[in-house]
Formats: sequence, structure tokens, C-alpha cells
Amino acid sequence: MITAELERAVQAALETIEHPGYKRSLADLGMYGGLSADGESLRLLLRSPDADKKAQIALEAQVRKALSPVELPAKLKIRFEVDESLKPGDDGNRIRGVKNLIAVGSGKGGVGKSTVAANLAAAMALRGLRVGLIDADIYGPSLGRMFGLQGKIPLHGDGKNRIFPVEAHGVKLVSFSFMLENDQAVIWRGPMLGKAVEQFLFQVNWGELDYLIIDLPPGTGDVQLSLAQLVEVDGAVIVTTPQNVALQDASRAIRMFMDVKMPILGVIENMSEFICPECGHVSHIFSRNGGESIAAKYSAPLLGNIPITEAIMQSGEEGVPLAAALKEGPMVEAYFQVIDRLAVEIEKYR
Repeated sequence: MITAELERAVQAALETIEHPGYKRSLADLGMYGGLSADGESLRLLLRSPDADKKAQIALEAQVRKALSPVELPAKLKIRFEVDESLKPGDDGNRIRGVKNLIAVGSGKGGVGKSTVAANLAAAMALRGLRVGLIDADIYGPSLGRMFGLQGKIPLHGDGKNRIFPVEAHGVKLVSFSFMLENDQAVIWRGPMLGKAVEQFLFQVNWGELDYLIIDLPPGTGDVQLSLAQLVEVDGAVIVTTPQNVALQDASRAIRMFMDVKMPILGVIENMSEFICPECGHVSHIFSRNGGESIAAKYSAPLLGNIPITEAIMQSGEEGVPLAAALKEGPMVEAYFQVIDRLAVEIEKYR
């Protein structure tokens, strides 16, 4: 009776309804308590920040109206349960509903940073985590293509100056590429870049997320500095490849994040080895132990080593992150290891 599609439809409806007392959507407040079978009926549990009966009656009517286009399998009962922990406090410069905000950066291009960010998000979704992904590489946005989304894509709003992200492979995604033709260039100066990042952070209806990942442009420029000034980031993840030229640039990225007081959660060594698709032979075509050495230099953990395979190239061309396509195996396990280590490192800075 209760399917994942039905649950998504209910949660999407809650994102369109604003609580009259707290001026936030029911999704932002975390009021969704789940769907369950109740005899021959369907029960929707809504957690309420307070015991205001008038507000609950009004909200129930709005929920039923919002769900009227949805084909429900049974009669719907709505029950409210008071949970005062949902009362919003002062968020400061946090993003509502987002538990963990992680920046993924690199000192240079060509190290597979966006591929790592895409697969990390897809692996989180496989784990059952609620995850969003911001493609903040304004000049070279590529995450849309990696998720099978190319060219201009219409983005829908909630009528309150906020847009809904696009969802693909269990990941909520916003990319500047959604606003561009495939061959259209972006010619912007620093202040415009900062404004775009601010809108992606605060004018997107992200709902409740366990992780929001920001794929930064390579280098140490305006977008990175804007991010540090705009929002409280739980930490940065540095992506590098093992060879010395990449490590030198990764060092610069680490120093920049340290200078803006952003915690370094760890290093991911991408392209750590090549696995032959025919015989399974492992070759260290880009040297070895580079990620381990730079992590040790800055007293940061090595979060994981990601091999390079032919399947990674194919998945990028096909528009399906490899973690989402494979769902299991050594590559997916490598990303699961990164997720587990990330969770440990984030708690150290709470």
C-alpha cells in the first residue's frame, strides 16, 4: 500500500505548505513523521512544534488540499503529535533543514573532483541518507550531465521566491548548467559569482537533508571565499591524485581553507590505481601514496582511495553516477568507507 513514490508525493506536498506560526514550510520544520497503515485506512503522522489546535486544524485542511491530486490507496487519516524540539531557533548562517554542509574542493582541475562529489552523493543516497548536491563550478558546471540532465531544465518555485531542486538517482541537485544551453559561456565577475552561490544555498527549497555537498570550482578563488563568508560549513574535503603536481595544488587549497577557518575533514585520493577491466591487474599509473602523504602533512585523515576504471568514464557518458549504477562492489565500498569516516570527522568539530 505504501510505496516510496507515495511517500515522496506526500513530502513534496508538505514542502508547499507554510506553517502559519513559524513562516516555514512543514518540510523545513521536519514535521513529516511518516505514513503507516491503519486498518483499511492510511495514517499520516505530522509532528507539530506546539499544541496549537487552531493551527493544526488549518494545516490539516491545507495538507488534504495539497494531496488532492495524489491518488491515495485508502482513506487518509492525519494525526498530529507535539514535538517541541522542532521549534525553530536562531539558525545563524546555517541552512534550514540541512544537518551537514560539506565543501568538496581541489587545488587544480583534472583530478576528478566533480566525479568524486557526484559518486559520494549517490553513495549516500544508496545508504538511505537524504542528500543534496550544489554544482558551484559556475564556469564549468558538469554535474547535471553526470546525472543525466543536460541543457536548460525548467526549475519550479514554491511561490515564495524559492525553487525546488531537481532530483535524480536519489540526490537533490542544483546546477548552473540548468540555466544554460550546452555551448553557452558564462562571463561573470566575482560579485555575481558570490550572489549565485548565495541563491543556491538559501533560495533553494532543500527540505530536510542529512548532507548537502557543494562541488566547488578548482583553485582558490571568489566562489570559495564567498562560501566561507556566507554560510557555516561543517568542513572541506580535498580531492587530489597521487602525483606531485596535483599534491602541490592540493596543498594550496588546504591552506586556503585553513586561512578562512574551515575545518579540513580529510583527503580523498582519486585515481589511486588503475584496474584492468580484462585481467584485474592493478597499476599505479599516477604514482602512489600521494594522498596519504599530504594528509599526514596537514594532520588530516585520508578518507579513502578511489581507483580509476573504464566504467567511471562510461558512467559519466551515460549520465548515471557509477555508485548509483553498480550499487555494490569495491568502488561502492570505497565510497561507503569515505561516508563512514566523514561522519566521524564531522563529529569532532561539533
